[in-house]
Amino acid sequence: MKIVKYVVMLVIVLVPLTNRAVACTTFCFMNDGEWIYGKNYDWHAEHCLIMVNKHGVVKTALTRDNPAQWVAKYGSITFNQYGREFPLGGMNEAGLVIELMWLEQTEYPHLDSRNGLSGLQWIQYQLDNFSTVDEVIASNDVVRIARRATPLHFLVCDRTGQAAAIEFLEGDMVAFTGDDLPVSALTNSTYAYSLYLYERHTGDETVEPFASASNSVKRFVWAAAGVQEWDADAGVPPVDYAYGILDKVSVNHTMFGIVYDVGNGRIYYRSKSNPVIRYVDFGAFDYSCNEPVKIIDIVAGTAGNMTALFEDYNFEANHDLIKRSYSDTEFLRGIPDSQRILVARYPEGLRCSK
Repeated sequence: MKIVKYVVMLVIVLVPLTNRAVACTTFCFMNDGEWIYGKNYDWHAEHCLIMVNKHGVVKTALTRDNPAQWVAKYGSITFNQYGREFPLGGMNEAGLVIELMWLEQTEYPHLDSRNGLSGLQWIQYQLDNFSTVDEVIASNDVVRIARRATPLHFLVCDRTGQAAAIEFLEGDMVAFTGDDLPVSALTNSTYAYSLYLYERHTGDETVEPFASASNSVKRFVWAAAGVQEWDADAGVPPVDYAYGILDKVSVNHTMFGIVYDVGNGRIYYRSKSNPVIRYVDFGAFDYSCNEPVKIIDIVAGTAGNMTALFEDYNFEANHDLIKRSYSDTEFLRGIPDSQRILVARYPEGLRCSK
């Protein structure tokens, strides 16, 4: 019970961070019928482990709020800053991609009969269980993000060509798909508000309302314009084009930038202290439950393929990640190591299904 009480406390502690450094950007565009998905992660700390997660794992959500239980159907590669099983985003074997951004207006559902998850574990739940955007949206009938979780919204895409911006407003899921998602981009304002201003933007950045718009809205406009202006016949490699958009929307606390080439099963990334673009091949890993989880530090390596540099996961690496990330996050520095260890040990209780 101590670990559950701690996780609830951690959620509450994280909320004040909104005023310190809130600026993330996501977008995706089609290239030859497959998504190219870009993400800038803008936050307090660069620390991150890229993790290769297995299918066939039995899981129970780390919450006292009617915890969800499931068996992972798909393996995934995720970017984790606050511990294993609590990713910032990632891609699974089916080609589903999910990434988070902060959204201050978020209001999660009230307590009801659905099973609960934290915001970060909701991402892992979706990657573990589903292959399509429609399935992610439909999961709202059976699971919900715990009401006191950190305020987030999400951009999701899949191999069927669908994408969605998913928000939780006034206690309900709001999902923008199809014609309701004319541009697949998201920052730190609601999608409807961002789209409203984008559609009224004349292209002149010196006039109102653009000049007085928030940084979030400006980043949305730049990302949305980049998505709309993508031309596969122009000769620019799509991954390079995506990084061009990420450069445009970057801020001084951009900690890492990720590009998912869904069609080719390749994930590119760079970090603040190691800005050289590196990549991993999704198909190079064995996602069987009886194989060890693999990890690599996001700052490791030089240009090129990092796949062979992944190492076996261990508790010490997870604990060290949590210690460093909490220590570099102002409102988490006072949490004692004994409680950090409890969170770091959560994955030790996972097992393979029969």
